[in-house]
Amino acid sequence: MSDPFHVKGPAVISFSGGRTSAYMLYRIAQVTDLSAGDVLVMFANTGKEREETLVFVDQIAKRWNIEIEWLEYARRYVPKYKSSEAAERCTAIQALAARDYGRTYEPANGRKEPGYRVVTFSTASRNGEPFDNMIDLNGLPNRSLRMCTAEMKIRVIKKRLLDRGFRYWDCVLGLRADEPDRVSSKRAPTRERWEHLMPLADAGITEADVMAFWAQQPFDLGLGQHEGNCDLCFLKTPAKKQRIATNRPAVVEWWATAEDRTGSKFRPHEPPLRSLVQLPVLQEERSQRIDCFCTD
Repeated sequence: MSDPFHVKGPAVISFSGGRTSAYMLYRIAQVTDLSAGDVLVMFANTGKEREETLVFVDQIAKRWNIEIEWLEYARRYVPKYKSSEAAERCTAIQALAARDYGRTYEPANGRKEPGYRVVTFSTASRNGEPFDNMIDLNGLPNRSLRMCTAEMKIRVIKKRLLDRGFRYWDCVLGLRADEPDRVSSKRAPTRERWEHLMPLADAGITEADVMAFWAQQPFDLGLGQHEGNCDLCFLKTPAKKQRIATNRPAVVEWWATAEDRTGSKFRPHEPPLRSLVQLPVLQEERSQRIDCFCTD
Protein backbone atom coordinates (compact mmCIF):
# COMPACT_ATOMS: atom_id res chain seq x y z
CA MET A 1 0.00 0.00 0.00
CA SER A 2 1.45 3.37 -1.01
CA ASP A 3 2.10 6.08 1.56
CA PRO A 4 -0.48 8.88 1.07
CA PHE A 5 2.12 11.41 2.23
CA HIS A 6 4.52 10.52 -0.57
CA VAL A 7 3.70 13.19 -3.15
CA LYS A 8 4.84 12.78 -6.73
CA GLY A 9 5.37 15.87 -8.85
CA PRO A 10 4.31 17.96 -10.49
CA ALA A 11 2.42 19.13 -7.42
CA VAL A 12 1.87 22.10 -5.15
CA ILE A 13 1.28 21.93 -1.42
CA SER A 14 -1.19 24.71 -0.67
CA PHE A 15 -0.01 25.74 2.78
CA SER A 16 -2.51 27.85 4.72
CA GLY A 17 -0.31 28.48 7.74
CA GLY A 18 -2.62 26.57 10.11
CA ARG A 19 -1.80 23.65 12.41
CA THR A 20 -3.48 21.02 10.23
CA SER A 21 -1.79 22.21 7.07
CA ALA A 22 1.56 22.37 8.86
CA TYR A 23 1.18 18.85 10.23
CA MET A 24 0.45 17.62 6.70
CA LEU A 25 3.55 19.40 5.42
CA TYR A 26 5.65 17.75 8.15
CA ARG A 27 4.43 14.29 7.20
CA ILE A 28 4.99 14.94 3.50
CA ALA A 29 8.52 16.22 4.11
CA GLN A 30 9.41 12.95 5.85
CA VAL A 31 8.85 10.88 2.70
CA THR A 32 9.00 13.36 -0.21
CA ASP A 33 12.02 15.12 -1.68
CA LEU A 34 10.91 18.75 -1.57
CA SER A 35 14.23 19.95 -2.99
CA ALA A 36 13.72 18.34 -6.41
CA GLY A 37 11.72 21.30 -7.74
CA ASP A 38 8.62 19.42 -8.89
CA VAL A 39 6.75 19.56 -5.56
CA LEU A 40 6.42 23.17 -4.38
CA VAL A 41 5.12 24.63 -1.13
CA MET A 42 3.24 27.92 -1.45
CA PHE A 43 1.70 30.25 1.11
CA ALA A 44 -0.64 32.98 -0.19
CA ASN A 45 -0.85 35.95 2.18
CA THR A 46 -3.94 38.18 2.04
CA GLY A 47 -2.61 40.85 4.37
CA LYS A 48 -5.23 39.89 6.95
CA GLU A 49 -3.47 36.84 8.34
CA ARG A 50 -2.63 37.11 12.02
CA GLU A 51 0.97 37.97 12.82
CA GLU A 52 1.13 34.67 14.69
CA THR A 53 0.41 32.89 11.41
CA LEU A 54 3.20 34.70 9.57
CA VAL A 55 5.66 33.87 12.36
CA PHE A 56 4.50 30.25 12.34
CA VAL A 57 5.06 29.90 8.59
CA ASP A 58 8.50 31.47 8.90
CA GLN A 59 9.42 29.19 11.81
CA ILE A 60 8.33 26.07 9.92
CA ALA A 61 10.54 26.97 6.97
CA LYS A 62 13.54 27.55 9.24
CA ARG A 63 13.09 24.74 11.77
CA TRP A 64 12.18 22.06 9.23
CA ASN A 65 14.43 23.33 6.45
CA ILE A 66 11.58 23.58 3.95
CA GLU A 67 11.42 26.17 1.19
CA ILE A 68 8.07 27.96 1.31
CA GLU A 69 7.29 30.50 -1.38
CA TRP A 70 5.27 33.47 -0.14
CA LEU A 71 2.85 35.03 -2.62
CA GLU A 72 0.42 37.95 -2.55
CA TYR A 73 -2.40 39.03 -4.82
CA ALA A 74 -1.48 42.12 -6.86
CA ARG A 75 -4.00 42.66 -9.62
CA ARG A 76 -3.59 45.47 -12.08
CA TYR A 77 -6.35 47.49 -13.68
CA VAL A 78 -5.39 48.54 -17.20
CA PRO A 79 -7.76 51.42 -18.07
CA LYS A 80 -9.26 52.06 -21.49
CA TYR A 81 -8.75 55.41 -23.17
CA LYS A 82 -9.63 56.83 -26.57
CA SER A 83 -7.46 59.95 -26.90
CA SER A 84 -3.96 61.22 -26.24
CA GLU A 85 -5.37 63.42 -23.51
CA ALA A 86 -6.75 60.36 -21.76
CA ALA A 87 -3.38 58.65 -22.20
CA GLU A 88 -1.65 61.59 -20.51
CA ARG A 89 -4.13 61.41 -17.63
CA CYS A 90 -3.39 57.70 -17.39
CA THR A 91 0.35 58.43 -17.12
CA ALA A 92 -0.32 60.92 -14.34
CA ILE A 93 -2.48 58.39 -12.51
CA GLN A 94 0.26 55.81 -12.89
CA ALA A 95 2.77 58.12 -11.21
CA LEU A 96 0.42 58.66 -8.28
CA ALA A 97 -0.46 55.00 -8.05
CA ALA A 98 3.21 54.02 -7.81
CA ARG A 99 2.96 54.97 -4.17
CA ASP A 100 -0.06 52.75 -3.64
CA TYR A 101 0.44 49.00 -3.31
CA GLY A 102 -1.00 46.77 -5.97
CA ARG A 103 -2.35 49.37 -8.39
CA THR A 104 -0.44 49.65 -11.64
CA TYR A 105 -2.10 51.63 -14.44
CA GLU A 106 -0.96 51.24 -18.02
CA PRO A 107 -2.43 52.40 -21.35
CA ALA A 108 -4.37 49.50 -22.90
CA ASN A 109 -7.91 48.39 -23.70
CA GLY A 110 -9.48 48.41 -20.28
CA ARG A 111 -9.01 45.02 -18.72
CA LYS A 112 -8.13 43.44 -15.39
CA GLU A 113 -4.79 41.67 -15.33
CA PRO A 114 -4.40 38.87 -12.80
CA GLY A 115 -1.11 39.07 -11.00
CA TYR A 116 0.82 38.45 -7.85
CA ARG A 117 4.04 39.39 -6.17
CA VAL A 118 6.58 37.19 -4.44
CA VAL A 119 7.28 38.35 -0.88
CA THR A 120 9.04 37.16 2.26
CA PHE A 121 8.27 37.18 5.96
CA SER A 122 9.85 40.64 6.18
CA THR A 123 8.13 42.16 3.14
CA ALA A 124 4.70 40.51 3.47
CA SER A 125 1.72 42.85 3.76
CA ARG A 126 0.25 43.17 7.22
CA ASN A 127 -2.45 45.82 6.80
CA GLY A 128 -4.81 44.19 4.33
CA GLU A 129 -3.25 45.71 1.20
CA PRO A 130 -3.84 42.69 -1.11
CA PHE A 131 -7.38 42.36 0.24
CA ASP A 132 -8.02 46.09 -0.34
CA ASN A 133 -6.72 45.71 -3.89
CA MET A 134 -9.13 42.85 -4.56
CA ILE A 135 -12.08 44.73 -3.07
CA ASP A 136 -11.29 47.79 -5.21
CA LEU A 137 -11.64 45.68 -8.35
CA ASN A 138 -14.27 43.13 -7.35
CA GLY A 139 -16.25 44.48 -4.39
CA LEU A 140 -16.75 42.70 -1.08
CA PRO A 141 -16.73 38.91 -0.96
CA ASN A 142 -19.65 37.26 0.79
CA ARG A 143 -20.85 33.83 1.88
CA SER A 144 -22.13 32.97 -1.61
CA LEU A 145 -19.24 34.54 -3.52
CA ARG A 146 -16.10 33.73 -1.54
CA MET A 147 -13.77 35.38 -4.04
CA CYS A 148 -11.19 36.11 -1.35
CA THR A 149 -10.16 32.44 -1.48
CA ALA A 150 -10.60 32.16 -5.24
CA GLU A 151 -8.77 35.37 -6.15
CA MET A 152 -6.12 35.76 -3.47
CA LYS A 153 -5.17 32.13 -2.99
CA ILE A 154 -6.31 29.72 -5.71
CA ARG A 155 -5.75 32.02 -8.71
CA VAL A 156 -2.53 33.47 -7.30
CA ILE A 157 -1.03 30.00 -6.85
CA LYS A 158 -2.26 28.95 -10.30
CA LYS A 159 -0.68 31.99 -11.96
CA ARG A 160 2.60 31.40 -10.16
CA LEU A 161 2.74 27.74 -11.19
CA LEU A 162 2.02 28.62 -14.81
CA ASP A 163 4.78 31.22 -14.73
CA ARG A 164 7.14 28.58 -13.35
CA GLY A 165 6.40 26.29 -16.28
CA PHE A 166 3.84 23.93 -14.74
CA ARG A 167 0.94 22.99 -17.01
CA TYR A 168 -0.88 20.31 -15.01
CA TRP A 169 -0.35 19.39 -11.39
CA ASP A 170 -1.78 17.92 -8.19
CA CYS A 171 -2.91 20.35 -5.51
CA VAL A 172 -2.33 18.99 -2.00
CA LEU A 173 -4.83 20.22 0.59
CA GLY A 174 -4.85 19.88 4.37
CA LEU A 175 -8.29 18.34 4.80
CA ARG A 176 -8.73 15.73 7.52
CA ALA A 177 -10.74 12.53 7.81
CA ASP A 178 -13.13 14.23 10.27
CA GLU A 179 -14.11 16.78 7.61
CA PRO A 180 -16.03 14.43 5.27
CA ASP A 181 -18.17 17.10 3.58
CA ARG A 182 -15.16 19.20 2.65
CA VAL A 183 -13.22 16.16 1.50
CA SER A 184 -16.12 14.93 -0.60
CA SER A 185 -16.50 18.29 -2.33
CA LYS A 186 -12.83 18.23 -3.33
CA ARG A 187 -13.03 14.65 -4.61
CA ALA A 188 -15.34 15.82 -7.38
CA PRO A 189 -13.80 16.11 -10.87
CA THR A 190 -12.45 19.55 -11.69
CA ARG A 191 -12.20 21.44 -14.95
CA GLU A 192 -9.04 23.10 -13.75
CA ARG A 193 -5.44 22.11 -14.46
CA TRP A 194 -5.15 20.17 -11.24
CA GLU A 195 -6.58 17.33 -9.21
CA HIS A 196 -6.83 17.48 -5.43
CA LEU A 197 -4.85 15.23 -3.10
CA MET A 198 -5.82 15.00 0.59
CA PRO A 199 -3.28 12.75 2.33
CA LEU A 200 -4.59 13.51 5.84
CA ALA A 201 -8.05 12.27 4.93
CA ASP A 202 -6.60 9.24 3.15
CA ALA A 203 -4.52 8.41 6.24
CA GLY A 204 -7.48 8.75 8.64
CA ILE A 205 -5.98 11.75 10.47
CA THR A 206 -8.35 13.72 12.71
CA GLU A 207 -8.13 17.02 14.58
CA ALA A 208 -7.21 15.11 17.75
CA ASP A 209 -4.19 13.62 15.97
CA VAL A 210 -3.09 17.05 14.79
CA MET A 211 -3.40 18.63 18.24
CA ALA A 212 -1.54 15.71 19.84
CA PHE A 213 1.33 16.27 17.42
CA TRP A 214 1.59 19.98 18.23
CA ALA A 215 1.45 19.31 21.96
CA GLN A 216 4.80 17.52 21.55
CA GLN A 217 6.51 20.23 19.47
CA PRO A 218 8.81 23.00 20.78
CA PHE A 219 6.78 25.69 18.95
CA ASP A 220 3.16 26.21 17.95
CA LEU A 221 0.81 28.55 16.09
CA GLY A 222 -0.23 30.33 19.26
CA LEU A 223 -3.86 30.98 18.26
CA GLY A 224 -7.05 29.72 19.85
CA GLN A 225 -8.98 27.22 17.76
CA HIS A 226 -11.88 29.70 17.47
CA GLU A 227 -9.59 32.32 15.92
CA GLY A 228 -8.08 30.91 12.73
CA ASN A 229 -5.46 32.52 10.51
CA CYS A 230 -7.63 35.30 9.05
CA ASP A 231 -7.97 37.85 11.84
CA LEU A 232 -11.76 38.37 11.56
CA CYS A 233 -12.92 36.15 8.71
CA PHE A 234 -16.48 37.10 7.74
CA LEU A 235 -17.32 33.39 7.33
CA LYS A 236 -17.06 32.85 11.07
CA THR A 237 -20.26 32.70 13.08
CA PRO A 238 -21.43 36.01 14.61
CA ALA A 239 -20.64 34.68 18.09
CA LYS A 240 -17.04 33.84 17.16
CA LYS A 241 -16.55 37.21 15.49
CA GLN A 242 -17.97 38.96 18.53
CA ARG A 243 -15.63 37.01 20.82
CA ILE A 244 -12.61 37.99 18.72
CA ALA A 245 -13.77 41.63 18.46
CA THR A 246 -14.27 41.85 22.22
CA ASN A 247 -10.79 40.49 22.95
CA ARG A 248 -9.07 42.43 20.16
CA PRO A 249 -11.27 45.46 19.26
CA ALA A 250 -8.64 47.03 17.00
CA VAL A 251 -9.00 44.17 14.52
CA VAL A 252 -12.55 45.29 13.65
CA GLU A 253 -11.47 48.57 12.07
CA TRP A 254 -10.21 47.30 8.72
CA TRP A 255 -13.28 45.11 8.15
CA ALA A 256 -15.70 47.83 9.24
CA THR A 257 -13.95 50.40 7.04
CA ALA A 258 -14.24 48.04 4.05
CA GLU A 259 -17.99 47.87 4.63
CA ASP A 260 -18.23 51.64 5.08
CA ARG A 261 -16.35 52.56 1.92
CA THR A 262 -18.18 50.07 -0.31
CA GLY A 263 -21.63 50.70 1.14
CA SER A 264 -22.20 46.97 1.49
CA LYS A 265 -21.63 44.20 4.03
CA PHE A 266 -19.65 40.97 4.10
CA ARG A 267 -22.72 39.24 5.55
CA PRO A 268 -25.83 41.17 4.35
CA HIS A 269 -28.21 39.54 6.84
CA GLU A 270 -26.04 40.23 9.87
CA PRO A 271 -25.42 43.47 11.79
CA PRO A 272 -22.56 45.69 10.53
CA LEU A 273 -19.20 44.53 11.86
CA ARG A 274 -18.64 47.88 13.57
CA SER A 275 -21.52 47.11 15.94
CA LEU A 276 -20.24 43.71 17.10
CA VAL A 277 -18.92 44.76 20.49
CA GLN A 278 -22.05 46.82 21.26
CA LEU A 279 -24.42 43.88 20.77
CA PRO A 280 -25.58 41.63 23.63
CA VAL A 281 -23.48 38.50 24.02
CA LEU A 282 -24.30 36.19 21.13
CA GLN A 283 -24.69 32.44 21.55
CA GLU A 284 -22.65 30.09 19.40
CA GLU A 285 -24.59 28.23 16.76
CA ARG A 286 -23.79 24.82 15.38
CA SER A 287 -22.78 25.31 11.78
CA GLN A 288 -21.02 23.41 9.05
CA ARG A 289 -17.46 24.41 8.42
CA ILE A 290 -16.98 26.69 5.45
CA ASP A 291 -14.65 25.55 2.68
CA CYS A 292 -11.91 28.14 3.04
CA PHE A 293 -8.18 27.76 2.45
CA CYS A 294 -7.51 30.04 5.43
CA THR A 295 -8.54 27.31 7.85
CA ASP A 296 -6.78 24.30 6.25
